[in-house]
Amino acid sequence: MKKLTSLMIIGAILSMSAPAYAESRAVNISIGSIGGALDNAALRTVRQIIGFGVGTGTVDKFIVYSPRNGSPIPIEGGLSACAEAGFSITDARFNAFIQQLRSITPRSGTFLNVEPTASCKLS
Repeated sequence: MKKLTSLMIIGAILSMSAPAYAESRAVNISIGSIGGALDNAALRTVRQIIGFGVGTGTVDKFIVYSPRNGSPIPIEGGLSACAEAGFSITDARFNAFIQQLRSITPRSGTFLNVEPTASCKLS
């Protein structure tokens, strides 16, 4: 009986946390250098995954924060952007898009941050 009660409590806790994850229908993406040369292959891969996401409808909104006309451009290059899920795209499909981005392993000296967020915001 104690196992059943424990299982019900754990299930209730997990069901409360699921909607918070489901509300992340966008992802902030930033790739850049921490002082040395930027891993251009990793940057190209990020751009290809995003482009494919836009082309297939997985991503409806894509906002580039940097580089931007009139803003300072990092010497090493890089990208700071946000991609928002398509209107009719399932959470599973958008999560697969996020996993593709997270699977990129840039070489030493280059960082890649992929952080889910509720929505993309113009800055």
